[in-house]
Amino acid sequence: MNSNLKSSNESALLLGIASGDELSYTKLVEKYWQKVLQHALSFVKSYPVAEELTQDIFIQIWEKRNKLSEVNSFENYLFIVSRNLIISHIRKKLTETDSLKDQKLQELFFKPDEQYEFQELVKILNEGAALLQEPRRSIFLLSRMEGKDTEYISKELGLATRTVRWHLLQALNFLRNHLHNHYIISFITLILLGLFFFT
Repeated sequence: MNSNLKSSNESALLLGIASGDELSYTKLVEKYWQKVLQHALSFVKSYPVAEELTQDIFIQIWEKRNKLSEVNSFENYLFIVSRNLIISHIRKKLTETDSLKDQKLQELFFKPDEQYEFQELVKILNEGAALLQEPRRSIFLLSRMEGKDTEYISKELGLATRTVRWHLLQALNFLRNHLHNHYIISFITLILLGLFFFT
């Protein structure tokens, strides 16, 4: 395939995603998933962390899909999005290492008088999870509540790994919107609730 045809096909794919076409988005995720994962892995040196970062990168691309119609080079755009999220993650972890030391994240950000508030957020999250259709609900619970990786979920549910990733991305999008509709939520709360592990 010559470069002009390849560029034309990708432009059509991006325009489809910009208009909300989920099939086009799935194709894009399948095409670039491994490349982004390996890029993240080269920095964080942990497969589970790299996988979570990769999920967050593609979530951001979907959430900001209206910008894709203006993108001339998707690979450059993807590199910038990936770089920014990876740098943000590394900076955050360095800050935590310096300031948190042996304190638990929950102990620092949720004082005793805030526990009820946190429990209410968990309740809202569970209500949102109950609204998810299968297999999206099971995938979310296995990933975010039980800490299982994509390969484990794929084998457990008998689904292709790309299908698991797609459902998880959509579940995270839905649940973050669900929480925002009920509550003004900080990123640190989203991290603790499992909707953002690294941002």
